[in-house]
Amino acid sequence: MERIPHDKLDARQFDRDERLEIWRQSVEPLFDCRAAREPGGREFQGRLESFNLGQTLIARSEFTPLHFQRDRRTSDDHLLVQLYTHGGYQGYNGDRKVQVGPGDISLLDMGLGLETLAPRSGNLSLVIPRDRFFALTKPADYRPGTVLRAGTPLATILANHLSSVWTSLADASVDDLPAINRTLVGAVAGALCQGPVREDAAMPFEDAARDAVRAFIVHNLDDPGLGPARLCRRFGLSRTRLYRLFEPFGGVAGYIREQRLDRAFRELAERDLGQRRLVEVALECGFDSQSHFCRLFRQRFGMTPGEAMEQGRSARARRLRADGDGPSRPEFRDWLLSL
Repeated sequence: MERIPHDKLDARQFDRDERLEIWRQSVEPLFDCRAAREPGGREFQGRLESFNLGQTLIARSEFTPLHFQRDRRTSDDHLLVQLYTHGGYQGYNGDRKVQVGPGDISLLDMGLGLETLAPRSGNLSLVIPRDRFFALTKPADYRPGTVLRAGTPLATILANHLSSVWTSLADASVDDLPAINRTLVGAVAGALCQGPVREDAAMPFEDAARDAVRAFIVHNLDDPGLGPARLCRRFGLSRTRLYRLFEPFGGVAGYIREQRLDRAFRELAERDLGQRRLVEVALECGFDSQSHFCRLFRQRFGMTPGEAMEQGRSARARRLRADGDGPSRPEFRDWLLSL
C-alpha cells in the first residue's frame, strides 16, 4: 500500500537564528509572515505537519505570535479553510474584516490580499485550488472572509469532518485520495457557500456510505468483534447492501483482514517496537492467534513478521546515516507550489 506523502517541520530542529526564516520559506507560497511581539520576548516556536493530497493540501500547525500578509492579487490563487483549535486571528481578507477565535472556521480567498495578526495559536488548514472549489459551487454563492462560529451546527459538523479526515490520513493510501478530496471539498462548499452544491459534481451516496464504513474500520481494527454484523448495526445497512459496497475490495471481511495486516506491517517495519513482543502487535491489530497472524502475514507480504522487523531496522539505520548532516528541509513549500 502506497501511503499518502507526509511531512513534519519542528522549528526546534534548527538553529535559533534560522528557525523563523525556515518557517517563512515554507509558508511563503501562501503568505509572508513575521514574528509578532509576545510578552517576555520568547523566541519563535512553530510546528507544522502536512499531508499532500494531490488535489488539495491539509496541514496542522502551532506557532507563537505571527503577523501574516499577502499582497498579490491573481485570479488563480487558492482558497484557504482554517479551523482554529486555540488562539485565532484578526485582520482583513481583501476589504472584509475577519475575526476568528477558538473553534471558528474561516474561508479566505488568497487572491484578494490578506493581513492578519495571530497570537500563540494552533489550526488545521485546508488549501483548495480555486478550480476544484468552483467545480462544486458558483463564485457568486461564496463570500471570502466567511466565518462559521464555534458551537453553531455547521461549524460543529465541518469541524468534526475536518478532524476526522486528519486523524484518518496516517492509515490511508494514495488509492483513497479521490474519495478523500471529494468529501473534503464537498463538505467545505456545502457548509461555507450560500447556494446549493451542484448535484452533477457531488459525490454519489453509495461512495459516501462506503467511505464512512471504511473510515470506521480503520479506526477500529483492534476490535476483535469488528465484522459485518457490527458494521450493519452501526450504519443501519443490510448485509446485502454492505456486501455490495465492498465488492470492489473483494468483500468486507477480506478488506478488514487486509487493513489489519497492512497496519501490522507498518508497526513492524516502520517503528522501533522496543520491548514489545510480536504477539502484542498481532493482538493490537485485531488478531487473536499469533500463528494465524504469521500465516496470513507471510501469504500477503511474502516474508515473515520477523523478516519485516529486520527489514525495518535496516531501513531506519540507513535513514539515520543519510540524515547525519542535519535536519532535512520541509517539503510543504514544494507541495504548495505544485497544487
